[in-house]
Amino acid sequence: MKKARIILAVIFVLSLIGGWRYWSIQRKQEDTTDPVLSASPDVIEMSIDATDEELLEGVSAYDDQDGDVSDSIIIESVSKITDGATEEFEITYVAFDSSGNVGRLTRSLIYTDYSHPHFEISRQLRFAQNSTWSLLDYIVATDCLDGNLSPFVTIEGSEDIQSDSPTGTYKCTLSVTNSVGDTAQVPIQVEIYEDSEEEQLYRPSITLSTYLTYIELGAGFDPENYLYRLTDGIEYQIDFGEMIENETADGIEWVTEKEADGENGDWINVSEITITSEVDTSTEGTYFVLYTYTSERTGYDCRARLIVVVED
Repeated sequence: MKKARIILAVIFVLSLIGGWRYWSIQRKQEDTTDPVLSASPDVIEMSIDATDEELLEGVSAYDDQDGDVSDSIIIESVSKITDGATEEFEITYVAFDSSGNVGRLTRSLIYTDYSHPHFEISRQLRFAQNSTWSLLDYIVATDCLDGNLSPFVTIEGSEDIQSDSPTGTYKCTLSVTNSVGDTAQVPIQVEIYEDSEEEQLYRPSITLSTYLTYIELGAGFDPENYLYRLTDGIEYQIDFGEMIENETADGIEWVTEKEADGENGDWINVSEITITSEVDTSTEGTYFVLYTYTSERTGYDCRARLIVVVED
């Protein structure tokens, strides 16, 4: 009986040794090594319209078991370098071997024609107290990669503005992020005014061609180019020429060039509008241009504000 126990113990020990040796051999044969990717060049320059095939050019993958696995390479992500220049991105590739191991490689990508997401504002953000309105009705966001981003716009600070908010000017910030993680932000001002019969009858208004514009760093800028119309009892077109001395039966009067030339319509000279601009196109940033006008007819004044974003 004692001898049988010894034999069983020996068999058990041998089984353990055999199992361990089998596991060791299998472990050595198992593929646990990731494919290795390489890329040449380290930095690529492409248009935002580049295809995946173009973005994959120069990237290869090798696995110590399967050999060349370049056919398995896909683009995992393209992301904006937060503290980099406008056009600087990182592109990450992944490759797979037959055992399911995954290798990765990241290289620099320069999008030669990339620009940050842009906003458009279709009207002056000035609203009567106790009226119904939504800022998002007048704001559009577009992106060179994603197209229309308007549904993803957020307005920080707008929660402080209600229909019955006190009159005054409120500061808010537009924000939107595109699919590569690039966030654009622009400060805006929203004016709430008390609606009254005097306001409706006597307050003039300045209409701009746009209320937000983007200027390339170092480019020229003329704030007069954004004036469109002025309303003061009637709607005036704006003349940008010199005032002309005109002789009439009642004496000398000064008229706009357009009036002197017999142009149809009602005209007002740009000199009647005061323009205050802080725009410096040599420095990136967000600037404001203020247009003001005081009616000789009623004594009421008005203003319009243009946001100017200077970017590289």
